[in-house]
Amino acid sequence: MHNSIACIASLVICIAGCAHNPAALPHAQGSQSACVAGPPIDLERYMGRWYVIADTPFLSEHDYVGSYDDWALHDDGTIDDQYLGRRHGFDQPVTGSDFVAKVISGTGNTQWRVGLIWPFEVVVVAAYVDPAYRYSIRCMADGNMVWVLSRTAAMDEATYADMLARLATMGFHIDRLRRVPQNPGQIGLPGFQ
Repeated sequence: MHNSIACIASLVICIAGCAHNPAALPHAQGSQSACVAGPPIDLERYMGRWYVIADTPFLSEHDYVGSYDDWALHDDGTIDDQYLGRRHGFDQPVTGSDFVAKVISGTGNTQWRVGLIWPFEVVVVAAYVDPAYRYSIRCMADGNMVWVLSRTAAMDEATYADMLARLATMGFHIDRLRRVPQNPGQIGLPGFQ
């Protein structure tokens, strides 16, 4: 419980800091944000587990390995949004944070309002989902944070390069992305957190 509260507090501090430091935001040339929603998605098909292959690390996620998101849709339209992983190593217990998300109407299910700690909310956007729902790119609406997700804990190098190319085309500074170790052999490798 204390770890979850610490994670949430770190996230709120990070978001507040980023909101007041425009120089830290990765902007697309000539636009407000590189984070633009992709085509409408099938929300039920999008639910389930997604492994975090890469992200723009921030305080509450930077020391996690084996990270993943688990989403579950309820009859009332709310989404259980869990961020889970193992802090500091694969020999540690799974911990994380539980949030509640709501789809913003009229967005084709691509934009979610995620409640952190009342009254703090953020908007997270599905910028890309491949046709088979195997890979996804999500970002904060302000473009400051990005997640590359996969239905499996492994992503081959060609697919990862394609995700990076998509992000670059969208206008993200891909040099800020770090891969998340999904197995012990990836810890300490170049480009990994």
